[in-house]
Amino acid sequence: RPRILHVPWWSVALTALVAVTALVYVVLDLVTSRGPSLAPRHRAEALCFALAQPPPFTPAMAVQPSAALVRGRFNANTPAAFALQEMMGFGDERILRQWSQHVGDFDVSAFWLRLPGPENEHWLVVAWMEGADLAVCNFRFTGTSRVLSAEEKAWGVRLLRRILVAPNFHRDALPDARLHVAGGRTMPVFGPVAKAAG
Repeated sequence: RPRILHVPWWSVALTALVAVTALVYVVLDLVTSRGPSLAPRHRAEALCFALAQPPPFTPAMAVQPSAALVRGRFNANTPAAFALQEMMGFGDERILRQWSQHVGDFDVSAFWLRLPGPENEHWLVVAWMEGADLAVCNFRFTGTSRVLSAEEKAWGVRLLRRILVAPNFHRDALPDARLHVAGGRTMPVFGPVAKAAG
């Protein structure tokens, strides 16, 4: 009899999230080709836009950001860490580090995750609940080994210091950030490109 391959939920969730992010940026490319800037649709997207603003990051390192808002799948009192694991379906074996902190009006959970596959890829994931909606920011790193490097940790600290501040987490207002497009580029840029642009 043919063998049935069981694909882990976390693998399906990661693949779906990357596909949705790619589709979002295709749409952004169509929209921003007609105007100089783009307003964020929700807080997670606004935080990614804010990271693309000056001053540029140094030292240089390539980071792939993405954002998502999962609407209405959880109760308003669901912890963000639990909701994120339920949505993405990853187990403890994928967690390299986990912590939580209160920022502004929200309780924010953060994870360093090791992605499946032979590549040494890690995700820094930040999540919080906005009522019954789960908001997520992801930052994808390509490291040199299965463990987090000192450089990746340092970059994670730099990214979080810029976005995890109280003015970005007022319940009734989004961060004041717009994505300004230069040279047809729509994705927020970090590392070598951002450094050269400065």
